[in-house]
Amino acid sequence: MRLVFCLGIFWLACIGYTYSAHAQTWKPTRNVELVAPSSAGGGSDNIARLVQKILQEQKLVDAPVSVINKAASGGVVAWNGLNQNPMDGHHLAISTANLLTNHITGRTPLHYSDVTSVVQLFSESVAIAVRADSPIRSGRDLAAQLKTDAGALSAAIGTSLGNSGHIALALVTKTAGGDARKLKAVVFQAAAQGLTALLGGHVDVVASPASNLVAHHIAGRVRIIGLSAPQRFTGALAQVPTWREQGVDVVIDNLRGVIGPKAMTAPQVAYWESAFAGLVRAAEWKTHLDKNQWTDSFAGADASRKALAEQYEAMRAGLAALGMVK
Repeated sequence: MRLVFCLGIFWLACIGYTYSAHAQTWKPTRNVELVAPSSAGGGSDNIARLVQKILQEQKLVDAPVSVINKAASGGVVAWNGLNQNPMDGHHLAISTANLLTNHITGRTPLHYSDVTSVVQLFSESVAIAVRADSPIRSGRDLAAQLKTDAGALSAAIGTSLGNSGHIALALVTKTAGGDARKLKAVVFQAAAQGLTALLGGHVDVVASPASNLVAHHIAGRVRIIGLSAPQRFTGALAQVPTWREQGVDVVIDNLRGVIGPKAMTAPQVAYWESAFAGLVRAAEWKTHLDKNQWTDSFAGADASRKALAEQYEAMRAGLAALGMVK
């Protein structure tokens, strides 16, 4: 199962570098709220605050931008809240794979088509890690244990069951020959909380976007034992093998983007496409892509919507194999 959408090469054709005529017909006239579907310190919160910083420092928006944290229910509260402000371009949110999986698993009736796709920012692979002093030394060790008894180890995931981290861990288990339905997954409201639980010895494993674990891996506090990427990363994680390298054919990516409330107008979408096109050209953004092992897959509204549709079907197939489709 490979959920990789390499759309970055097409973004120039999708939206261009300059403001379109439509974009010039609308601009924010009051404070813009950017909702992060995680608590402070979580992956989505960090992304939202980076976006806020660059948009404002580069003067890419015509109004202040505030980050609002809504961590409850794996993003359901955050994304449902958008539609309390239909047709209003002053309300945006960071999107994650939970936008899709929450619907597939029956957690919410909200479908990705019920909100407005604005842009896709990047994609990221899942890292599975243990404490530095764990007896699990490699991905092969973990796969062997999961094959023998998938319920013997506890795994931290955030922010809900069935997210990309949970799916990656389940696919490792299934591919290794274990029973993925027996996995003991512990859900946290943010990846940072799951990492704290791992460091404290309260869980055995954490499955998280690689960006959340890089600093702790470098510091020697955790050991990343497998990446869901199709090939090794460069930089700080260059020595971390992929699952494929360890005989476990698992590749999965999580798309990160920006969405708005239902029925946003074409001029509103065009304005934000142009603003985010400026954001991804910023040197600071490119630095964070490299630092956090994010894959540049920037795309405008139309391509982003198509990518969500493709990922929805792929995740539905994966969750069906895990018995989580409602």
